Amino acid sequence: MPYDFREELQNQTVELKIDQLVIVLDASISMIDPYMGQEKFQTAILTLHHINASLSKIQIPIGFYVLGTGACHFCEKAQPMFHMSPYQESRLDIKHLKRIHPGGETPFYKALDAVNQEFQSCKGKLGLLIISDFEMKNVHIKSALIPLIHQYGRRLSIRCLTVGRPGRTVELSRELTSLHYDMHCLHADQLHTEMELKNFVQTFFLQPIFDKDLDGVPDKKDLCEKTPLKAWVDSNGCPKDSDSDGVFDGLDQCQNTYKGANVSENGCWQMPVLFYDHNQFFMTHKQEETLHAFAKIIKNNNICIEIQGHADASGSQQKNIDISYKRAQSVMAFLLSLGLRHYKMKIKGFGASVPIDHRHAQIKHSTQRRVTFKEIDCQ
Repeated sequence: MPYDFREELQNQTVELKIDQLVIVLDASISMIDPYMGQEKFQTAILTLHHINASLSKIQIPIGFYVLGTGACHFCEKAQPMFHMSPYQESRLDIKHLKRIHPGGETPFYKALDAVNQEFQSCKGKLGLLIISDFEMKNVHIKSALIPLIHQYGRRLSIRCLTVGRPGRTVELSRELTSLHYDMHCLHADQLHTEMELKNFVQTFFLQPIFDKDLDGVPDKKDLCEKTPLKAWVDSNGCPKDSDSDGVFDGLDQCQNTYKGANVSENGCWQMPVLFYDHNQFFMTHKQEETLHAFAKIIKNNNICIEIQGHADASGSQQKNIDISYKRAQSVMAFLLSLGLRHYKMKIKGFGASVPIDHRHAQIKHSTQRRVTFKEIDCQ
């Protein structure tokens, strides 16, 4: 059963790790030898057939070389079945692969020279898949691979897929895996199940897309790391703040905040709160300074407000209403002195009837004796 990873690509959880692939299939005389009741070559082409079924889902360009084919057992050939070209599933179909007849020696050095020629005109990430029993006489596999690794470095991923005795896979792993950061050796028997084939495809052809700040933009394209969770970002991964209030869109529960307004962590306008001492209703110089910026916002944006006076419960109900009203009157008089229009403001005295808001209760020196503001519709 082929592994279809198109959904993962569409969901952008993974991306292609390889842009072009060269497959080298060993068809030398040693591949005729039996293993587990079947020619090693038959195991090799059946394994390639299964891999091809998964490759059909991504269709990257592929080149395909066959080693050692020929009637002469002592001849050396590295025959290109096709050079690097757009993917066609039928060219690696089992029917075509069965037309290859093993024979001859294994020209491993020549094959890698041919691979190098293919890669020289390629851009992006490169993949090399070698399917063989790796029972090569007078061939030092590590030495043969080193020039390729040195030339293409981290652009190159290599998989050595062995058929035949499992011990050869172990030997190759010890010899080769330390040679390159993305070189692995495994046995064809490890690709028999759907899960094993999936794991092979995922580790060779795909790589996860990392998005550490979870903003939907991959880290390698993200110009703004550590974006707050749920903040809206542009194509570069940078958060937007449409109303320039210091709270990013997506986190801002109050869009189009007035310019210069003090806002909460949710991006909503925090109008000032004035606190008073016992029986105080006149404004202090510090309270007046607090209202200058507030008055400017009101004037510049044609806003109407309600000035709400409050008192604690220490006096009678009428006394509390009276002093709360005087506090609101005092604030209104000061705002009039700053140029605000009388018809833009209303005043109310609530006495001790309205408990302090929990947000205001957290302010230092907060008290029930206060003046608050509310934006209202202009009549």
